[in-house]
Amino acid sequence: MIKVGLTGGIASGKTTIVKFLKKRGWPIHDSDAIVKKIYSSPSRSFINFLKKNKLNQAIKRKKINKSLIRQEIFNNQVKKKKIEKFIHAEVRKSRERFLKNHRKKKTQTVILDIPLLFEAGLTNICDYIILLTLTKKLKMQRALKRKGMNKSVLLKILQNQTKDSLKKNKSDFVINTSKTKKETYREITLALKKIKLLSIKK
Repeated sequence: MIKVGLTGGIASGKTTIVKFLKKRGWPIHDSDAIVKKIYSSPSRSFINFLKKNKLNQAIKRKKINKSLIRQEIFNNQVKKKKIEKFIHAEVRKSRERFLKNHRKKKTQTVILDIPLLFEAGLTNICDYIILLTLTKKLKMQRALKRKGMNKSVLLKILQNQTKDSLKKNKSDFVINTSKTKKETYREITLALKKIKLLSIKK
């Protein structure tokens, strides 16, 4: 089974690409979707974890205010590392179940959408890596349109993400998402076709 890592910094177009690929039947493990589920339908263990780490203010009627947590952890590295460890562990469990399921099905190629692929040191679990990239200026323009986002928070997020210039050297395919959606879809489709061909030759 070929594992393709799909990654890119904030506002690089991962959500759009993942939707496109899912519609075309590609088996994808969507890390962002798992994280959203953790926050939107929090387990008792997650709520207890937040209480234990004095993040009670983010819990209201079993709903989690992600923006409050984000503001809190960016100013507290200890809390930041703890919550990242918890979230990464939950995403990893989900990813392992996904891979196990597709091994049983003998699926030829799967896509692992991992936003922090490089930062989390997960390049070794992928056979190929596709990086989505764009200019910092456009990245900021797109990100600032998001609900609850402001320049201060965005700059902190960018500081915690590996620069695209470093990621490019470790990626097999680099796709510039500042182009039109049609061009981006064409490029991602072409990259996956090439990966299939390379896999056959191995």
